[in-house]
Amino acid sequence: MFPTPLKHSSGPSLDPIFKLYYVAMDLYLVRHGDTELGPNGLYPDPAHLSELGQAQASALAPKLKSIDPHAVITSGLDRANETAAPYIASSQIQPEFVPEFDEIGIGDLRSRDLTVVKAKLFRKPFIADFSEYDGESSTEFAGRVINALQTRVLDRFDNQQRVALVIHGGPINAILDWIEHGKFTGLLTWNIKTASITLLRQKPAGFEIVYVSDTSHFTDVTYPPPDSPEA
Repeated sequence: MFPTPLKHSSGPSLDPIFKLYYVAMDLYLVRHGDTELGPNGLYPDPAHLSELGQAQASALAPKLKSIDPHAVITSGLDRANETAAPYIASSQIQPEFVPEFDEIGIGDLRSRDLTVVKAKLFRKPFIADFSEYDGESSTEFAGRVINALQTRVLDRFDNQQRVALVIHGGPINAILDWIEHGKFTGLLTWNIKTASITLLRQKPAGFEIVYVSDTSHFTDVTYPPPDSPEA
């Protein structure tokens, strides 16, 4: 069973005294920093942070230090690990790697002709579904991400803890869509900037979206133009 979605409300039926003493779990969704792209417009395998992404990761570290998470979980991909690295190096925390928070599987799209790749990535509206390339469908992708959220986060951490997930734009979109709509639309409608932070707060009735794609921790970092749909 997936947790109950919540749209910006803690539920008026809760006992006022219970609400006063209830401590929520804060879940910080951090998108990885700006990443170098290959000539086909896709991330190479493996993909590493660009020079800008490294600067973003360094600027992110003090913000994570102020949050002081009880746990840091990454997808295990290099661009996610490199984003978390400056904070990890300055803390006593040991990151966990959960590959189920990886980006949507694109199948054999990388091996296709460049015109096919561009036609897929810049189709309007873009749908995060790669089943025609032997990759994941939107439903398969969202099921994987939400199941990992349930089993690797919500079932393990209590209501007084702060957890940071350093993951990808696609999974963050899937999680936010699930909270808002109860399912992933596949449209990637949430504009999740690189190295941004999205805060979710779990309350007795479900999740509250506190803020989305905050980049206020960047003061001297020049932001890149919008990137390709791959996140």
